[in-house]
This record gives sequence, structure tokens and C-alpha cells, in this order.
Amino acid sequence: MTNPSSRPLARPLHRCLLLCLLVLAALAIAVTNAPALHLLGSEPVKMFPASGPARAGRLRLAAVFLSGDMGFKFGMGAHIAQAVADRGIPVVGINSPFVFAHHHSRTEADAVVAGAIRLALARTGADRILLMAQSYGADIVATAAPDLPPDLRARILAIDLTVPAQDVYFRADPSTLAYLGAPDARPLQALRAVHWAPVICVYGREETDSLCPGLTGTGARVIGLPGNHHLNHDRAGVIAATLGALRAAVPEAEV
Repeated sequence: MTNPSSRPLARPLHRCLLLCLLVLAALAIAVTNAPALHLLGSEPVKMFPASGPARAGRLRLAAVFLSGDMGFKFGMGAHIAQAVADRGIPVVGINSPFVFAHHHSRTEADAVVAGAIRLALARTGADRILLMAQSYGADIVATAAPDLPPDLRARILAIDLTVPAQDVYFRADPSTLAYLGAPDARPLQALRAVHWAPVICVYGREETDSLCPGLTGTGARVIGLPGNHHLNHDRAGVIAATLGALRAAVPEAEV
């Protein structure tokens, strides 16, 4: 026989459970649609002005940096870009969740990268470009860089990728739900054939889907760091590895 005194407790518990489920569903919808809702930035471009030592008499250099799918508000992207700017190199940051809020075609994805390079050249007056990216942005750069037109290839001093994946999707989704289907691109083989600029690839040794190990033997600088895709959140270690690799690959950049 049911204890009548338990019934008043059952209803609040059911309501609490329903409320929790509704909140979780709302959060999932918000995260999935964060790029389209501009919750991760409302501008496509973020400038990191050059600071630190003046570069007078040195190579006129700028960087293009494509962020991860959380934009420049979260993760390591903004810190890596700022570290480059602190060495006197202006950085044109591309806010990936804003630019890739909706699905792109391959032609459109290529145009984003080419357009960012042209923008950096025009806005900074640089002669050469460091093409850099992190996470989702690194996926896009790994895909687009091999097919850059010859005039832009000649301007690229180095390609630096931090934690790129093997599978690439042309819509940014911080919830990762959009990354469960068939990929839009798998850029490894094309990137292996890039010999017109040095390639640097930084990854976490615990990652299981990293593109970087596949570049071994190509002349690319493949750097494995402790941790998974988040690299143990070791911001200082990632920046040190990135700048060290750039100094070794392109000493004329003087980073």
C-alpha cells in the first residue's frame, strides 16, 4: 500500500527533474547555436596591434590567426596571437565562430583564408605573412593553405597549426555535435605536399585524431606536447613551443 505521505514529495521531484532537463536542453541549444547567435564575438576580425620592440630595419611581417570554434574569448588562441603581437608583429585575428557560423562550401572556406591574408597585407603594409591558427581554425587553414593562389603563396613565410584535427567541418560548432557526421575535408595528404613554406604542427600527445603525426617525414616541424587537445591548458608551454619553432623555421622573423 502506497504511503500517502510520499505523494507530496514525488511531485516536486518530478518537477525538479523536468526543470533540469529543460535547462540542459536550453544550454545544448545555446551552445550549438552560439556562433549564429554571436555569443562568441560579434565581429569577424580582431586586431592584435604590434607592441614590444620596434621592427625598424627588420622584415616587414604580419600574422593572420584563425581562432578555434570558441573564438578569442576562450581558449589559447588569443594568448598565442598576443604573444606574437608582443614581439612587434601585428596580428589580424579571424573570429572563426562568427565567420563559420553557418555551413560553408569548400570554395567559401578557401576564400576566407585567402581574404584574411589579403586583408592583413593591406591593413598592415607587411611584405610577408605568418599564417597561424588554433583548433578549428587550424583545421580550416590546413585545408585551404595547400590551394592558395601563387601570389599569396609567395607571401607566406610559415604555416603554424596548433592542434588541428584529421577531419574538417565547414561550420563551427562549440558543442561538437556538427562534427559527428561525414567530414567536409580531410586535408592531410594535400598538406603533406606543401613545400613552398615551412609547416609547424603542435599537438597533444594524448590526442587520437590529430593531423600532426601524419606530417612526420615531410620536413614539417611536428611538436608533441603533454596532454590532449587542450594541451593541459599550459598556455606558457604552448607559446614557448610555438615561438621556438618559428625561430627555428624562419629565423628572419625574429620572434
